[in-house]
Order: sequence, then structure tokens, then C-alpha cells
Amino acid sequence: MPWIQEKALDIVEFSGSVTQALPGPRVGRSSVPWLLALPLAYVGVSFVFAFVKTVKKFTSPKQARRNKINKNATLCRSIDELLEKEGNGLLHEALKELMQKTGFSMVDILRKYIRYALNEKPFNPQMVAALIHLRKITMLDDSQVAEILNEISKLIVKKQGPVVMNTSGYTEKGLMKKLAVQALFGKIFYLSELPEFCGRDGSLIVKEIFGVADEDAERLRLHTVAEAGDMDSLEKMVDGSGSDSDDSGEGSS
Repeated sequence: MPWIQEKALDIVEFSGSVTQALPGPRVGRSSVPWLLALPLAYVGVSFVFAFVKTVKKFTSPKQARRNKINKNATLCRSIDELLEKEGNGLLHEALKELMQKTGFSMVDILRKYIRYALNEKPFNPQMVAALIHLRKITMLDDSQVAEILNEISKLIVKKQGPVVMNTSGYTEKGLMKKLAVQALFGKIFYLSELPEFCGRDGSLIVKEIFGVADEDAERLRLHTVAEAGDMDSLEKMVDGSGSDSDDSGEGSS
């Protein structure tokens, strides 16, 4: 420590001697010459501007949205890993740990994962069984799940518009967009019709949000089932996940 203090004093003395040696007028009554003050002022102002710019960048709406997307992606990947690792043995405690880690509520977790699954995963019996199992593990009631489906539906309609059955006259881009909305509605409506998933809660208004008549809704649901493949195997998967979940619950109690 004494050696460091000695070297620090040497640097201060050296800086003072250099400052004194510089020619030219001084700043006020100080010994600092204008020749040195001007570059120092420029560096100081540049630093302040750079600092303000950096702060604005990291607190901008664009950066906030990027952070939110990254956080959502981390959550969905974590649930994927849990489902893959634990299979049908995904426990409520694991989701509670995710809640503490991400700051999301149980409602947020189910809603975000449903949206992720509908957009990024193939709609098949395996995916539907995983959603049913996740819904059970969250321990949410039917009214909460119905509200989640309603909210997802509202977000889709707000972003992509309602379901349009007559797609004649649309450009190729417009047609693809409307077909995508039909597909999303079919998936959500299929989930809403599953007693294991939603229980036909009275607050469910998916059809009304998308603006779909009963006949068209059933047609789109059947089309979704036909594209999904062998949905008959879903009942066996759901029964299997339910029994595994019960066994794991009894073991933990």
C-alpha cells in the first residue's frame, strides 16, 4: 500500500508539473492552461452525450419490447425442457420456481405457453396432451382458463382481424393472413371444446370474439382435427398423463 500511495503521488506531481510547463493563458486564477482545458472539456461533453445516449437506448420502448420477447422465449424454452425431461411428471413446484424466476403469474405462464404452442408447434395429439397436462398442473379454475382463451383470441383479432369465411377477392398475402386466422381459431376453439382443458365455462366467448357463426366454427374445428391427424389417441394420452400426475401427487404428499 505505501508503494501504491507513493506512485500515485508521483503521478499527481508529474501531472502538475506538466500542467505548469504548458504555455499559454490560464483558466481564471487556476494553473490549468486553456490549451489543456479545451480538449478536456470536449472529452467531458462527449462522455456525457454518450452516457445519455446509452441510457436512452437501454430504456427505450424498443429495448423494453426486446427484453420482454427474450423473457417470454426463456419461459417457453424452460417449460419445453421441463416437459421433455419430466414427461407427464411435470410438477406444480417446478412452475412455482419459474414464477419466482420470471416474475410471471400462473395465469401468465399458461397464457404465454399456449400462444407459443399455437404459433410454433404442430397441432397434434402430443401437443394438445401437453397443454392439457400443463393446464392441470397450473391448478387454475375453468373461469381463469376461459379468460386466457378469450384474451388470446382478442390479441389475435386485434393483430390479424376476425375470421372471414368468404376469402374471394383477397390478394395472395391477404388470403394467407385470413387462412392463418382461421387456423388459429380452429385450434383455440378445439381446446375450448375439450372438457379436460376448459370445462365449457360460461364466460368463454371465443366464437363471439372471432365473429364466427356456430356452423362455421364447427366446420373449422373439424378441419383442424383432420389436419392434426390421429386425435383419437389423445384420450389415451390424457388418461395416461392424469394417472401419472395422480401417482406423482400421492408420492409427494
